[in-house]
Amino acid sequence: MTKAEALKQFAELGAAWFGNSKQHFAFSAYCRLQGWNKLADKWKEEAEEEWEEAEEVLQRLVELGCKPADLQEVMKTREFPFYDDPKQQLESDYSDEAKDAIRMLSELATAFADDYPTQKLIQKWIDGEQEHLAWMAQYLNYIDRLGYENFLAAMM
Repeated sequence: MTKAEALKQFAELGAAWFGNSKQHFAFSAYCRLQGWNKLADKWKEEAEEEWEEAEEVLQRLVELGCKPADLQEVMKTREFPFYDDPKQQLESDYSDEAKDAIRMLSELATAFADDYPTQKLIQKWIDGEQEHLAWMAQYLNYIDRLGYENFLAAMM
């Protein structure tokens, strides 16, 4: 992967996090309205982390010499589906694409082998993605073990 390709992929990652953050903030608000406060708190926490990660990407890109005009096309926020159902949201976020994000981040870290600050950020994000996948797997397991209605009651 060339440095230019790595920078583009890095910017696309920031755009994805902005999109995910919007999706998860909306879902958090919906969960709170339904009375699923524990679930709302978890999704809000996730949305805030994604927003911070997107900001870190932009900050680092500027530090690497990218100008706002350079980022205009690649930073268009990707569209994400919005769900009304917690199980659908969990399954969507626990998709193969999400699992591939860790592999993609690892490849991106390799592309920035000569850039320790960027590599360090990427490793932090890899750790965060692993935690994200772990809690989603845990919640999906709760649904399987408790049943969906009991899971929702436990999230109140």
